[in-house]
Amino acid sequence: MSDSSMRFSFRPEFEGQISAAHVSEDFFARMGRRVEEGLWSPGRRARANYRVTASSRDSLSFEAEDFLTAYNIGLNEVELRRAGPDLVAYRVRFHRWSRYARIHAAVIGSTLAALYLVPDLRHQVTASPLGLFVFWGMIAFWGLAWPWILTALHRPFARQALERVLESELGAGGSRRGAA
Repeated sequence: MSDSSMRFSFRPEFEGQISAAHVSEDFFARMGRRVEEGLWSPGRRARANYRVTASSRDSLSFEAEDFLTAYNIGLNEVELRRAGPDLVAYRVRFHRWSRYARIHAAVIGSTLAALYLVPDLRHQVTASPLGLFVFWGMIAFWGLAWPWILTALHRPFARQALERVLESELGAGGSRRGAA
């Protein structure tokens, strides 16, 4: 029926396919209209401002147009294509989302590092035997490691969000298969 597993990866991209009883001839045209009208809620494009970049009878590509959309769900670049009479394959890249997460983490790490310049904090950190190790370890974690962990954790949620949209357009008979 459905394979909901997804391999763990720090790469800001994923691909898979979704099946239905039949993928109608107008599926990609309907998806294109949905992207233009509001991917999550038709008529509402706030934080879901996508634009179609390529469209044909058997494929559709769209991307996030602005910062809020790119950082909201992370479906930055989406490619859909017909993979058979009952299959739609997808490929999603969320490099912009991942970059924004890294910038956000760098700001947090830099802010924590700058706090070390405050004499009272520096004294408290150095007063503990492992204080310097813990303090700089936290900066390294929050500033360097955390965005990559977020990227890995984000992948299945972004995939689920896309598949919910695809299933609603394909009809109630859609089921997941072969996500990577």
